[in-house]
Amino acid sequence: MTDLETLIVKEADRQGRRANQDAIRQAGADLAGASLTNQGLINLPGRGCISPADFVRDLHNRMPEAFAIVADEGTSEATTGNLTERMRQEVAATRRQRALPSDWLAVRSKATGITAQHMAERERNWK
Repeated sequence: MTDLETLIVKEADRQGRRANQDAIRQAGADLAGASLTNQGLINLPGRGCISPADFVRDLHNRMPEAFAIVADEGTSEATTGNLTERMRQEVAATRRQRALPSDWLAVRSKATGITAQHMAERERNWK
């Protein structure tokens, strides 16, 4: 990885994003022939200079699927969009139980063999 690509990865991390290989590949193509100035800007030949932060924001705007959001270590599960175990239990407790279909007993009484076994299992696990 070149110095510019390393700079882009570090800047993406600073912005709370993690660039995947597609983003790095695109950055390498966009920055081909570019150099770093003394002021820390990226000099794109024939196009001028851009800061690494602006370049990463532009790259993210062009390919948002190539970046993942980096969660802080102190972030709880609830704020990252995942259900905690307590939340799952609460949802399960408040979920309304559905009744078996109205013709279930009539169909069940006629079932034999493996079908009867499967229907019995379905009765046990019905929600």
